[in-house]
Amino acid sequence: MAVFAAAALALAGALFTGCAEEGGFIEYSLSDALYVDGVRVSSSEYEALAEEVGELLSETEALFDAEAEGSDVSRINAAAAGETVTVDARTYELLALCKELHAETGGAFTPALYSLSELWGFTPAFEGRYSDPRPSPSEGSIAAALAHCDFSAVTLGEGNAVVKTDGETKIDLGGVAKGYMTDLVAELIAERYAGHSVEYSAEVMSNLLLAGQVRDGGTLRGYNIGIANPRVTTTGAAQCLYLAGVQDVAISTSSDEYRFYVYEGNIYSHILDPATGAPSQNGVISVTVCVPLSEENAGARADAYSTAGFCMPLTDALAFYETLYESRGVTAVVITEDWRYYAVGGETVLNREDYVEYIGSSLTAENVFTYAEVSAAQDGVVRCAQEEAYIAYVAGLV
Repeated sequence: MAVFAAAALALAGALFTGCAEEGGFIEYSLSDALYVDGVRVSSSEYEALAEEVGELLSETEALFDAEAEGSDVSRINAAAAGETVTVDARTYELLALCKELHAETGGAFTPALYSLSELWGFTPAFEGRYSDPRPSPSEGSIAAALAHCDFSAVTLGEGNAVVKTDGETKIDLGGVAKGYMTDLVAELIAERYAGHSVEYSAEVMSNLLLAGQVRDGGTLRGYNIGIANPRVTTTGAAQCLYLAGVQDVAISTSSDEYRFYVYEGNIYSHILDPATGAPSQNGVISVTVCVPLSEENAGARADAYSTAGFCMPLTDALAFYETLYESRGVTAVVITEDWRYYAVGGETVLNREDYVEYIGSSLTAENVFTYAEVSAAQDGVVRCAQEEAYIAYVAGLV
């Protein structure tokens, strides 16, 4: 293996990890390279801002944590049909956005799958056992859980009121909350430095917000962002592809390498398809979505859009991202289990060998995935030999 992976993080400037759909996602960072009107803020000013950001995110997570007694989400889940639950403005705003995203994705994104997550063993109650091999739930139990996963059963009223028409419906905002939290950070910083130009980066788990550009010595340039390799376990390359020269964007990556198990030669990931009530099986192993900050709620959109691509046939997912590129300027990178990748949108996407040349590095690199034209994509992706070897290897780790 080439000597590239060890230096990739420093060269790219950021590393993405897998997508977490459930609670307990409050891992965040705020770059201390924060510039206002071209001047780097002092350490004391940065520390005060970072503390404020941390408090905001902790407060917000406490509202959204489905497992925390008294949280907005847990109260909604416990409510009977017809019972009114008054929630925080942030919870209400995010639920309203989820309604929009649910419609925009044709139902591929939905926060109403918590009952299925419990059935398949991907909620926090199964912490430490996510990778345990196990047979699939029965068709009857899947159908029974799926019957209560209709997001239309959650209705929004005046005064931040939430009412369910089905008392058994349970929600989980983890598939969109991380991106929404980066949006809240952006709002906080925009208010603090209103009327000024601000450059910084902020990250919550697999969601990254990049405001402005990177100050590289006396020059400005776009960020070079590495996409985490979903098959790092067998290839050793931490990053497999790169978004080169991006600026003023929100980025999210969803991957099947987080909370999954292998059973009888198949990967079952925590990303559940609302059409089937089962883990996604569309041949996709990673989706990275890049949304311009000019789009309202860019972080939340990137988060939801990356999940939605797992819950559509491959050709439909690529067509969906092409529509988003035309309407919102979105870029998407989709990696499939035949170890090909597809790129949609206007951002520059580079393979490992091309990235080394792009940055003028003397390091060498080997590509992990092969570029494929979107027009050549087909549903029913056939696993390649490397993918079969990966599945066999991770199955043996349990």
